[in-house]
Amino acid sequence: MKFRCFSISSFLALASLLTLTAPAQTETLPGKLAVLDRDKDNRISREEAGERPFFAALDRDKDGFITAAEAAKVMNRSAASKTTPAEPAAFAADAATFKKAADYSAENNGRAVLIMRKGEIVFERYDNGFNAETSTRLHSATKAFWGPVIASMIEDGLIDSFDELASKTLTEWANHPRKSRITLRHLLTLSAGLVQDVEKLQGEDRDTLAPDLYRHAIGVQAAREPGAQFQYGPSCFYVLGEIMKRKLASKTQTPLDYLKQRILDPIGVKTGEWVQDAAGNPHIPNGAHLTAREWAKYGQWLLQTGEWQGKQIVRKDLLQELRAPSSANPGHGLALWLNHPEGQGSSPLQKTPEGAPGGWIFHDGCPDLFGALGAGKCRMYMIPSLDIVALRMCDEERDRFNDHTFLHLLLTAEKVAAEKVKP
Repeated sequence: MKFRCFSISSFLALASLLTLTAPAQTETLPGKLAVLDRDKDNRISREEAGERPFFAALDRDKDGFITAAEAAKVMNRSAASKTTPAEPAAFAADAATFKKAADYSAENNGRAVLIMRKGEIVFERYDNGFNAETSTRLHSATKAFWGPVIASMIEDGLIDSFDELASKTLTEWANHPRKSRITLRHLLTLSAGLVQDVEKLQGEDRDTLAPDLYRHAIGVQAAREPGAQFQYGPSCFYVLGEIMKRKLASKTQTPLDYLKQRILDPIGVKTGEWVQDAAGNPHIPNGAHLTAREWAKYGQWLLQTGEWQGKQIVRKDLLQELRAPSSANPGHGLALWLNHPEGQGSSPLQKTPEGAPGGWIFHDGCPDLFGALGAGKCRMYMIPSLDIVALRMCDEERDRFNDHTFLHLLLTAEKVAAEKVKP
């Protein structure tokens, strides 16, 4: 038996972006989607869609066009999903089930497993000599802070939109044939086409690190066309760091200062150490240290799409856009990992199995799952359809932890798992 989470979050994101309405006839493009059909051939080409992130999700047959039938299929599936119960009958996980997942984490050098359901901690355990006061480095899971920061800066009028050109702030890019066309969306979706230059930008203790990571990142080569290819690495986030630094100069704030003032302080999240470069810039893609409880609080805020104790901290529509699959990699949104059925992870080897109802993170279902994932297999998963935030903390290079295995143990009740081993 496969566990499935029924969610319409990915489709709602598409509807939110396009203000679509379901078509009366499948031969007609729905709602405002038809506005993009400039040549009026009743289909949307990749050129007509531009960099809009919904294209890959709607182009089901991957022929380079969105047809009316494809659009109708997605919207009909969305409408049908609205009547599906939020908690499938197969989900009956309890403390014993959570313990199985925690045991698996501990066997692979894990420090902590914490589960929140409906905003309450329902399971919490620390292993291998660590405790609730242990502040663990999140590594690349740190990236999940910056999509909401850019959303906040849009709301505050510091940025026009996710599609603002980076060259508006980085004026030295204005006349470059490729860099002049890079947008903030390209940077957040890791599709800007920039060389990663790991030797000078990756890590903390590397002797070859550039003294000013922000300044170095804006000077790396643009090897590919913006939006053409997903490539994991630090360059895009350090470029974002320089953009945020310049925009916040008049407020005498660093990007970290703004993150704390605008988001973390209002929801009561306290960070531990934050790694900085030799120039005093906070590491944007990998610098945060948090305890499990503090990190889970931030995950709950993301799950609630920016609402905290009755107050909307950041506009909901902007945060929803972070979960829209990108055209370069449907398994990645704007600084968040997605469990999209057609997605991949940081490596092309991390792919969704063919025919799987879920994505590359958890194959058996939960296509609405989104997450913050870092080295050392430091993980936080948010599943809106189950109202769950689940995190696993570790900082061990030789960890054999596997996302799918952990989530299968976490989400599959004892009685369901027992059915699998019956002769």
